[in-house]
Amino acid sequence: MRKLRVLIADDHEQIRSAIVQLLSNDFKIVGVAGDGEELVDSAVSLNPDVIVTDISMPLLSGPEALKELSARGYDIPFVLVSMNPLGADEFIRRGASAVVDKLDIAHELAPAVHSAALGHIHVSRTASNKTSNSVPSR
Repeated sequence: MRKLRVLIADDHEQIRSAIVQLLSNDFKIVGVAGDGEELVDSAVSLNPDVIVTDISMPLLSGPEALKELSARGYDIPFVLVSMNPLGADEFIRRGASAVVDKLDIAHELAPAVHSAALGHIHVSRTASNKTSNSVPSR
């Protein structure tokens, strides 16, 4: 069975490396990026199955990169990660497939990537607790 191809973006090298290490057994990591513009360029050249990105990054945020890629005609599922994902429901409405609080990545990031690849919505437990509105289903 072919492993899902994942692109990872985070502006903090240690977190980026930790996410790579966490996901590398279950997924093929095709690239890493340190800012939103690098994320967009890498996504265009690598065409990953799923993108895992920090919400807040230099040059373009994760949601801005999602919007840019969508405007260019790319339909790549996005898993947004953050230490403070307030308004996870809003990120889902804007096109993200999943929102995972960094406190939950050890247990919920891999399931979120799988869910995103299948076209399902995933909001981690901590992110869900921080969200005031219900998350719409797709």
